[in-house]
Amino acid sequence: MNLYHFQMIDPTGARRDLKSLRLADIGAIWREIDVLTSDQARGGQIRVTNEAGGIVVLVGVSTARSLQARGLAARAAA
Repeated sequence: MNLYHFQMIDPTGARRDLKSLRLADIGAIWREIDVLTSDQARGGQIRVTNEAGGIVVLVGVSTARSLQARGLAARAAA
């Protein structure tokens, strides 16, 4: 399992750490993004980085919600 850091970037560029989790795969990352988008304001971004600091996912909240609504994030992760 790898350690991933979830961060919210608001429209002004301010960053807020949300959580760090050990997850098994990209599907688990997208499931966590689905949870996070439910309480985030539109216009922001969610950035997920790995232990080395590399960006794994960078997605806008509105796009993540749209993907979630269409079930595309779950299929992309499979």
